[in-house]
Amino acid sequence: MSSCNVFGIGNALMDIQSFVPEKFLKKLLIPKGIMHIVEENTSKKILNEIVSYKTISLPGGSCANTMSTLACLGGKPSYTGIVGDDFYGRLYESKLISRGVKSLICFKDIGLTGSSIILTTEDAERTMNTHLGVCRELSKDDIDFEVLSNSKLLYTTGYQWDTRSQKETIEFVMKSAKDQGKIIGFDIADPFCIERNVKDFNRIISDYVGILFGNIEEAKILTGKSDPVEAGKQIRKMGVDIVIVKVGSKGSYVFYEDVVEKIDIYTPEKVLDSTGCGDVYSGGFLYGYCEKYPLEKCGKIASYVASEIISVPGVQLESLDFNKIKDFINNEIV
Repeated sequence: MSSCNVFGIGNALMDIQSFVPEKFLKKLLIPKGIMHIVEENTSKKILNEIVSYKTISLPGGSCANTMSTLACLGGKPSYTGIVGDDFYGRLYESKLISRGVKSLICFKDIGLTGSSIILTTEDAERTMNTHLGVCRELSKDDIDFEVLSNSKLLYTTGYQWDTRSQKETIEFVMKSAKDQGKIIGFDIADPFCIERNVKDFNRIISDYVGILFGNIEEAKILTGKSDPVEAGKQIRKMGVDIVIVKVGSKGSYVFYEDVVEKIDIYTPEKVLDSTGCGDVYSGGFLYGYCEKYPLEKCGKIASYVASEIISVPGVQLESLDFNKIKDFINNEIV
């Protein structure tokens, strides 16, 4: 059974993980263990300084992680994102393609490719320096509406609510998708994102969203309910067909029709790094959904794939054995 096409739109951020000594942070006056939003000059300065250290570069951003997971499982996603016409922009696209994602990447000759430079010290502490770069310039002209019209599902995230241009573009694409009868999947991103845009999100979710992903902290801000079951039911009342609320080590809940499915976690072989765990969960769920598996099984696939990514540093999908993962899914879940 072939997977349906998923049309993903997100912030194309190159994840650049560099292993540096503590004195490196002191030299550049970077406070340790914090996520910093940095300007272009600072980003350039850090990139210039890390050239002599071991680095791992991966195509990141929440939506790209989800589309990559979907592709690695055998799905057929496309991905729209904006990068600079620079070294990291070209590397971003080539790595995404190598994972099996259809690239709809747009190259801009003004500004830097967005990046999240993750400086990891000997004590495994991570200091993140994120520069959104040209991601913020997304416009309607960057959308391939022909590919969208041949896709069955649109997927994007709340991280797109950073600039007016991004917001207007995403809402325009959501309206186009809805008018064509397509399903719209949406990840509500992170608590800060929802706090800034709660009115907008409530409207967008009610008007367009068919499948919603969020964790309990995010669902609580959206609904005012601290209990995951109450929060999920409240989001269902907003008109969403399928709601997924993740509760960390306690698993997740899938809500649809009058059903509440509790999905337990799969115990990872080792707990190394939870970066991107939620993005990978979404990719696993969408894979199951595209294959038309029962929603409880979609949740189990999502939970299993998420447990696998925890055992490697960063969202290194290349480090996972997807033949083994697919065998487990086929033999133990579906």
